[in-house]
Amino acid sequence: MMDKVLPRAELVQGRQRTRKAGIGRRKTRVRDTGRETDSAAAVPDWVSARQPSSVPSGMTLPDVLAWHSVPVPLAEALSEGELSGALGRLLAFAPLALEKTTPLAFCGPSGGGQTLALARMAVAHVLRERHVDAAPLVIACDAEPEGAAQLTAWLKPYGVPVFRAANIEAVQAVMARKEASQPVLLDMPEAGVYAPGGLAVVAEVLGQTGASPVVVLPAGMDAEEAADTAAAYGQLGAERMIATKLDQVGRIGSIITAAACGLALTYAGYSSSVRGGATRCDAALLARRLMVVPA
Repeated sequence: MMDKVLPRAELVQGRQRTRKAGIGRRKTRVRDTGRETDSAAAVPDWVSARQPSSVPSGMTLPDVLAWHSVPVPLAEALSEGELSGALGRLLAFAPLALEKTTPLAFCGPSGGGQTLALARMAVAHVLRERHVDAAPLVIACDAEPEGAAQLTAWLKPYGVPVFRAANIEAVQAVMARKEASQPVLLDMPEAGVYAPGGLAVVAEVLGQTGASPVVVLPAGMDAEEAADTAAAYGQLGAERMIATKLDQVGRIGSIITAAACGLALTYAGYSSSVRGGATRCDAALLARRLMVVPA
């Protein structure tokens, strides 16, 4: 459990890993234990407009990667050969399904879109499984009542109740109500890897519930901070990530960097819609998105 500001030696782990990214695709331990809930299918036009290898006129591939603030060692590795193939070789991609035995804990930096990502997955599950399984058990792990307000507004129309839990004892009490076939989704409390206390609260909830952390990271972050964040959550057992805000920012180097630090990419969010607004992330999608640069 991290009970202090993350030591500098731990913070630099992520960027050290990006420097090693060229040695080949890292192994992933991500398990595929449930049927995936696909929250959207159509990729928006501004992503799919270019082919993966279509470098904008007047630019080289290294130029494109530099514009996106991809760290130099990683950019050099991605510039070897065709981009989609390089992304597929250096990064891991994995499915993300709700599980009836292991809770999913959505966590990440403040304002990164973790609550929306959770709501989107809960809604997709209800729309797909409403005649088979119970609605997910959703818990807002927040000491303030306002923490559950947005989740409630999003999920109430779909018959998904939201429970607020101000501490770990409350979280455990709510989870005791779980039905055998009911998946559990935890909206984790806000925590920053650089803040006093670090991820101590997140670590406590994960340790006491046995939840599997899913890191939600927004595009547009500083790449080095994305590396630090990926490394910190990796120490807590995180193996998968959801990329968000691909519709709101230009540069997505932070997403590439976090994935190179060992987090398998699952979904890419490109809308504020709770019903849809995300698509399965793969190498071809990332390659197309990287080619969206200013004229």
